[in-house]
Amino acid sequence: VMVDIIWEIMFSRGLVSTAKPKWLLGLAAVRNYSPLLRPRRTLYRKSQKNIRAILPAPNDPPVPPKPYLPQGTYGIYAKKGTRLTAAQLEAARLSITRTIGRKGLKLWVVVFPHIPVTRKPQEVRMGKGKGSVDHFICNLRAGKLIFEYNCPSLELAKQACKAASYKLPIDVGFVEKKTSTPNKT
Repeated sequence: VMVDIIWEIMFSRGLVSTAKPKWLLGLAAVRNYSPLLRPRRTLYRKSQKNIRAILPAPNDPPVPPKPYLPQGTYGIYAKKGTRLTAAQLEAARLSITRTIGRKGLKLWVVVFPHIPVTRKPQEVRMGKGKGSVDHFICNLRAGKLIFEYNCPSLELAKQACKAASYKLPIDVGFVEKKTSTPNKT
């Protein structure tokens, strides 16, 4: 609201053209900005790449087992290790919500992008320190659960997994909670 008032004053005095500049839009102009998936505070503003966090450990099996679902009935897990950005997680979350609908859905995002990634502006020469924080990521190992959700039907849950897989940069797997009912005799 305050931005619009300032812009109207500047426009009425003939100081600016009709297009709003990015510096007036604030955080909405920052690349890959996602208000839901970023930490409020970090201990350090910038961090180094930890490539070992996504590689399999020496004693890990070649094919990771399907993860355990503590909360939801269905889940989506990573088949390979990767780095997921906050924008990719948000896009996958929105596709799951749109596929299932809000009424019958309870969704848990298991991973959280807490690692800052920096980037220098275009056409800037080498040196002069590290760039500013551009977006946030989370490191995933193979077999790590990404989303858990409750859904009215199995077919709808599989459709939601397929819709989310189009938004993620890796192969994902679908996992279902096995509920064993005791035999009543």
